[in-house]
Amino acid sequence: MRRAIQYLGVCEQFLALCSVRGQFPPPPTMPTLPSPIWLLTVYGYDIMTRLEYKARITSTFGSILKMDSTKKVTKKLAGIASDTAAWVTNVGNEYGQVLISVLTCSEGAEGLSSMAAGLMRRYRLAGVPPPQLIYVDRDCCNRDGVSKTAALFQGWGQLVVRLDIWHLMRRFAAGVTTESHELYPAFMRQLSLCIFEVDSGDARRLTEAKRSQLEGKHGMVGLTDAEVIQKITREEWRLHCRRRTRGAEETALLIQDLL
Repeated sequence: MRRAIQYLGVCEQFLALCSVRGQFPPPPTMPTLPSPIWLLTVYGYDIMTRLEYKARITSTFGSILKMDSTKKVTKKLAGIASDTAAWVTNVGNEYGQVLISVLTCSEGAEGLSSMAAGLMRRYRLAGVPPPQLIYVDRDCCNRDGVSKTAALFQGWGQLVVRLDIWHLMRRFAAGVTTESHELYPAFMRQLSLCIFEVDSGDARRLTEAKRSQLEGKHGMVGLTDAEVIQKITREEWRLHCRRRTRGAEETALLIQDLL
């Protein structure tokens, strides 16, 4: 009974408050719209602030380029942009900087002719020497002597076209039944060792640093070089050691022995 009386008392106060109409101030007056001249002026200032960024992007060059195409980005396009492009092609330099990135409907000379012409024009207008070498994922060779990539960049007559090493390894792995095979990672690892070698000086310094770390922090004393090398992670090899190719003759012999 006590709780019912309390509830009815609260309801009575609530109804009394609702019976009084609230006083609301009138809405503010709408400000006058700016003139078209003012809008164009603001738009012009906004464009001028972006010119510096465009200049920085288009001022990236390189003497060794790498061109690669992928479908992974275009598959993520949704809405109106869905199915508007099939390939994303990126061109980077030896420092990992991206020179240009385009969306195309086809891969090869048909879809990349405008990109190649614009890239050659950029070098020419900036007075920068043309690149000496370009790595590609396809169209690097031709029995007639001129590859499709060389014909695409015909303005750079001295440009050397080579197949990227990763895609070269993929050519060897094409004969494997499936990538999920238990021997596939081991085969690719051995194939990488046939092509690349670690700088001996960097490897020696990394081994000494790892030995000092194991002795100081973990108390592991008296380890052999082989045991220390086993403790070095893959990320440490990539971070502290430079890699280089072994050379055509040595690589061919090692791959032949591997196969």
